[in-house]
Amino acid sequence: MKLIQYRNTTIFENRNYFVLSPSIQNKNNWFDIRNVNLIKFPEEKKGKLLIRLFDDFILIDLREFMKEQIDGNPYNTNNSGIHWKFQIRTTEKGEVYVFNTKTKEKFFVEKTDKNGVLKNM
Repeated sequence: MKLIQYRNTTIFENRNYFVLSPSIQNKNNWFDIRNVNLIKFPEEKKGKLLIRLFDDFILIDLREFMKEQIDGNPYNTNNSGIHWKFQIRTTEKGEVYVFNTKTKEKFFVEKTDKNGVLKNM
């Protein structure tokens, strides 16, 4: 895909794509999305949210996710600025979803592997 990381951030880009790629490596499966990164999303590029969940991946259309989960009521802290907090959770039936910790909204997703990511980009 030849993505290039923007400085020391979760932003990766190439000619066609803007990718936010938070990594989840904690027992609570949480991640955040910061407004400072979202405002860098160019209108002309395709957007993807690529969540790295230990050895799995979750690939989501970034515009769709923003429409459904990024609201006007974010967290705002001195360390992180304006941001939204999420967790990856699983239902009793094994369905995986992104959980907005403030609004309690669910966004259902599917886990994939490296080949699945490459196929859908």
